[in-house]
Amino acid sequence: MNQDTIWQIIRYALIAAGSFVVGKGYITSDQVTTIIGAVGAVFPIAWGLYVKANTKAVPASTAARSDVPTVSAATGSIQK
Repeated sequence: MNQDTIWQIIRYALIAAGSFVVGKGYITSDQVTTIIGAVGAVFPIAWGLYVKANTKAVPASTAARSDVPTVSAATGSIQK
């Protein structure tokens, strides 16, 4: 399972839970759409902040060395 599959499962679980509470009459379907959209926007931001917490920048002299691997900030892949 890759990351996209996991996020798809989470999204469907949120939709199923939202459908349940709409069926019970607690909230409207428009409110469910808004809540799921907000979670979809805020959670990745919070996760990114959590992952980057307590990390330190590497000095330029170290980063310039060819024997030091670097990690892409966007993808997290290690480049040598």
